[in-house]
Amino acid sequence: MFRHIVIQGDPITRGKSYGEQAADLIDLSTEVYKKGFAEKGYAWDDVIAVGEAFADRIRLFDADMYTELQGIAEGAGRRMGEVVALNARTELLYGAKTPPAGGHDDISGEGCTGAIALSGATASGHVIHGQNWDWREESADFTIVLEVLPERGPNFITLVEAGTLARCGLNDAGLAVTGNFLKATNEVARNGIPAPFIRRKILMAENFHDGLSAVIGSERSFSINVMVSHGDGEAVNFETTPEKLFWLRAENDLIVHSNHFLSQGAIATYQDMALQVTPDTLYRDVRVRRSLETRLGRLTIDDFKEAFADKWGAPYSVCRSPAKGPGGDSSATLATVIMDVTAGEMFVASKPYDKPQFQSFSLFNQQKNSVAVG
Repeated sequence: MFRHIVIQGDPITRGKSYGEQAADLIDLSTEVYKKGFAEKGYAWDDVIAVGEAFADRIRLFDADMYTELQGIAEGAGRRMGEVVALNARTELLYGAKTPPAGGHDDISGEGCTGAIALSGATASGHVIHGQNWDWREESADFTIVLEVLPERGPNFITLVEAGTLARCGLNDAGLAVTGNFLKATNEVARNGIPAPFIRRKILMAENFHDGLSAVIGSERSFSINVMVSHGDGEAVNFETTPEKLFWLRAENDLIVHSNHFLSQGAIATYQDMALQVTPDTLYRDVRVRRSLETRLGRLTIDDFKEAFADKWGAPYSVCRSPAKGPGGDSSATLATVIMDVTAGEMFVASKPYDKPQFQSFSLFNQQKNSVAVG
């Protein structure tokens, strides 16, 4: 089970609360990534220095996020540069003017398979949005469900590694977001904003227009696929690089995406480097779509669970057991996340490759949160 942490109030107050409640997991995350960076040739002091320099960019992007990061660092007893490093990961190192001495670019990317079913495809008429999150298997040990009740703006729930601001999640203004790793040629923007802060901007949005603008208007540091939905029946998939942005709309009321470009514009513009990193992307999206299409008009949360549990091609499957993953590190499906966006509900299973048990969280009924369901 993932730890459930609730924070509220102004940015510095909720940041301190977050840091205090998750201090042990932030310590664990720091040690894991410190080792991971060292394996790639980066000394931790150099990473911290780059993180501290990078923090100014975050402050200019969104002052409240910057203040919340300060609070997390204070509450957890860590340095600001360390907390930024946990949030930025790959993008932090690409954002350096020059890599630290001895460093190189071979940083692992995340897998992930995501799907959105619009109201015409579901039995309830609700929008269902979910994903399998594939990443370093040890990260599951410091992943949490973070519930944020800010002094202004929507309440939201997001699944995150401890110390980070956002990953996948939904808010009580009707928006939901998931993200998938992409890798293109000529994709590095030294002055861009890492994906976690863009996702957080989406979760802070009070309407669909502002959620889309968070992707369109942000200077991105790295390629990423962003899936944004609204509980009233809208969704857009963005395939982004620092240079360009492409979009996809639903086909048969479904959007399904893994880790390769699908838009014709992107395919014509870039060499898709993710195919070299994770070739199984070419069938993971197809298998999820095929599974969901058999129930079009009748789809439920259970149908999403079944689609994301697919182990064909194991270990390189939609639901991935620990195995060599993107970039060479051990990778696994750390979580299955399925959201009824219309109802404001999230269902989360840790390490779903091994007898998954789902936790249930609701934006509108805190008493329901953290209850295990089948």
